[in-house]
Amino acid sequence: MNLTKEIKNRKNSFEPRVKVSNNRIEIDPIGVEIQFSDEFIVVDKTKFQELIADYQFPENTELSKKDGEGFEKAIFEPIFTLSDKENKRPIIACYLYNVYVLKGSSNLNIRSITKYELMWAEYLVESRNNRRVNVKRVVTNGINGSISENYWFIHRSKSNNSELLSRLRILNLEFGDYVLTFYIVDDEQNTLSETELENFINGIKN
Repeated sequence: MNLTKEIKNRKNSFEPRVKVSNNRIEIDPIGVEIQFSDEFIVVDKTKFQELIADYQFPENTELSKKDGEGFEKAIFEPIFTLSDKENKRPIIACYLYNVYVLKGSSNLNIRSITKYELMWAEYLVESRNNRRVNVKRVVTNGINGSISENYWFIHRSKSNNSELLSRLRILNLEFGDYVLTFYIVDDEQNTLSETELENFINGIKN
């Protein structure tokens, strides 16, 4: 696996138009509207790069030296990122991917796409799961999708040498030739509850 190439291939040749108004986000070209609660704010894109720069990626001997050094620079900004107003977590990073880039030459369904995301998550985070993380189907406002179970990992900060047990959930939603992907990160002290997550998902409309 070439992780650097995998990440670069996901970047679209165009910049999706994102309009933020009050607690609502509109995304072209897929015509999606996302309502979010007052607890969240849309953060400046530079904040994402600061988070990536401070994060200590785990060492992985399966990657070549070149790939291991190159994939961090290949990570590009989400189309938007939501963050808790007070505690900076939970964080919800949203990406728009071409579905054919995710599928490749296979005929993966949306549930299988999320399973595939989990397969290469281990290259980016240090897993603390004692069993296989499964994926379940999601349907919201007529939109088909899937979401992973809790993926626990250790978040290491370069700036203060801290370690924090964190949780990742991956949500994928289908929109024709595109997939809207949400990487949802929280921890036990700053949690996004199942009810809050469900409300967020229900606020996504086409």
